[in-house]
Amino acid sequence: MQKKWQILWLLAAITAVAQSPASGNFGFKNWSPDSSQWREDPDAPHTWSKLVAGSPETGHWIMYVKVDPGAWINWHWHSNPQTMFGVSGSMEYEIRPNPKFSFSAGSYVLVPGHALHNGQCISKEPCTFFIENLLPNDKHMTDATGNERHRN
Repeated sequence: MQKKWQILWLLAAITAVAQSPASGNFGFKNWSPDSSQWREDPDAPHTWSKLVAGSPETGHWIMYVKVDPGAWINWHWHSNPQTMFGVSGSMEYEIRPNPKFSFSAGSYVLVPGHALHNGQCISKEPCTFFIENLLPNDKHMTDATGNERHRN
């Protein structure tokens, strides 16, 4: 009997999430990279983004990101996981404690919450990718050991 209640509770939870605005039910939306202006990330010079859908402040958002050739996204972490889909270029990416890997067009990466990570665009063309995040965004800039850097 207890297993039946666990299954019913799980189905209710899945239904609630599927019906919530944060579930990704954006409705029909057509987006193009030409639809908005690039915004430079103050924590990562030569890294640019455009909001595709949702809100980084309230949750479930999608961002289109461009990293200039040679630019480095410094060490940082987020409380929640982020999903990334590569579009162009090639990045050298590191998610601790894993070894560095290449992130390029057609690649998929899931960065776990609280995972220290960084990346550098190593191609001659800009590196572009989509980031999807189900929760409000937070970003904690750190040094290579994970100690947070304080903003001035």
